[in-house]
Amino acid sequence: MKLVSFFVSFSPFKMSLLGYVVVFFLFCCSYALNLTALFLPKWLTRIIPKPSYSETNYGLFKLCSSLTGECRPFPGPSDCTQEEGFCQLWQAAGAGMILGAVVGTLTIVALLGVMCSNREKRERGWKLVSGMLVLFAVPSIVSFSIIAYLYNTSSIFYSGTKYDQSFIMNSASWCISVILAFSMLLASFIGNPHYYERLD
Repeated sequence: MKLVSFFVSFSPFKMSLLGYVVVFFLFCCSYALNLTALFLPKWLTRIIPKPSYSETNYGLFKLCSSLTGECRPFPGPSDCTQEEGFCQLWQAAGAGMILGAVVGTLTIVALLGVMCSNREKRERGWKLVSGMLVLFAVPSIVSFSIIAYLYNTSSIFYSGTKYDQSFIMNSASWCISVILAFSMLLASFIGNPHYYERLD
């Protein structure tokens, strides 16, 4: 019953403004994780242990090596010739994250618009917001899936390569968004007066 009461607090029919405020701040956290994952070049990391320690970080747009202390564009021409289709998939993952960032901005605008609207519009606003949350999550899930696929199948990533911070932040970002969308959908049914009539 406590879980039901928690979701009802998010309902468009009860305490809707408070629910939207909580969703807004949680989504801002999700969006911050998404942006950090987009720009931080640490989706995959290959570490060669001592005595010749070296660390190579693979980002969506660049590769950084501790040996040279520099970063270069990734994937580069040499990477594309090693394996057919690798560059196209990796670039698709980057494009997915960029699309997710754009949709995330629109989602924040939609949330602010709903929060600043009158009560009647807020009661219907959950449909728009939950839809935008799903649209935000989909490109991130696609990018997540592509990187995971290449990690497991590509010969470019040698032994010792592992998932790193950006991959984990991407996972957390789309998980939070999906949970928020599902919670708003569930709350819309729990908070509906007809729902209680059927239970009676």
